[in-house]
Amino acid sequence: MKVIDLDSWPRRSQFEFFRGVASPHFSLTASVDATRLVEELKPRGISVFNAALFAIMAAANAVPELRTRFRGGQVIEHEAVHASVTVPIEDDRFAFCEIEFSPLWPDFDARCRKAVANARRQTTIEDKVAHRDEWIYLSCLPWISFTAMTNPTNGPDDCTPRICWGKFDRHDGAWRMPVGVEAHHALVDGLHVGKFYRDLEQRLSGNFD
Repeated sequence: MKVIDLDSWPRRSQFEFFRGVASPHFSLTASVDATRLVEELKPRGISVFNAALFAIMAAANAVPELRTRFRGGQVIEHEAVHASVTVPIEDDRFAFCEIEFSPLWPDFDARCRKAVANARRQTTIEDKVAHRDEWIYLSCLPWISFTAMTNPTNGPDDCTPRICWGKFDRHDGAWRMPVGVEAHHALVDGLHVGKFYRDLEQRLSGNFD
């Protein structure tokens, strides 16, 4: 990770403005084309959950602002951020699952399968990453094709992005997947989230071999 020099940072004024507001988080939800994921990859036995998570994390890592965090009195940018995602456990509950990101699909898929299998054996919800900031928090809601999404945060200093994705719906011959992004406006603007969505659609239509 690197420390950002606030004196020469181009978006210092945006940072200072939104750092001082009482409710600094914003959220956007958009549907993305997931046709290849549903019609080509799923029949080949590729996990739709793993593939969607991989594409989301690859797109998030491609946007520096989604890798940027407050740390003490500094602003830092991680070289890479990783997935802390919810997985279902018994009695209609969920647990957290931590997966180190890899830009190589086979490596990420293997890590994901192992981590999810281990996480499903948990019996309580435990936050193992609260003391670290190189994460993105993610949730999958396969029962709902939602049009808006908000998440709980730990107050105005919580700058960890939240990303959720939901149920696939078919529209005009294409399968669409809702994806919600929530971020701290002192670090992330709508432009950056737009870059994330553009990159995500490209990755969903790309190779998973």
